[in-house]
Amino acid sequence: MNSKRESEAASNLHGSLMRLGNQREIAIYLRDGMAWVADFRGGRGEVSSAGAWFATNQDHWALRRATLDAVTPLPADIVRRIENLHRPTAKPGVGRASPQPLMTLADSAT
Repeated sequence: MNSKRESEAASNLHGSLMRLGNQREIAIYLRDGMAWVADFRGGRGEVSSAGAWFATNQDHWALRRATLDAVTPLPADIVRRIENLHRPTAKPGVGRASPQPLMTLADSAT
């Protein structure tokens, strides 16, 4: 383990982890000044901007049943997994997560 590299990665991420059972973890964090959500289900992870994630998961039951005991600071292993999600990949059609523009209520009325 390279503790210097781990501490640098951890210093770029500030957030919390919600454990929602054995198969689901949700990390909400700031990375380089932007809010992100990493959603881990059954060992697979997906990253999206916080706005996009909350827009698609606003009524999700798992968030309502999360308790304060299930929310913890981001552990080092989760930080590594999140950083892996942000790395560019060589697979076609898969790339770095990018923020989605937000639509205002005025935009949606037109």
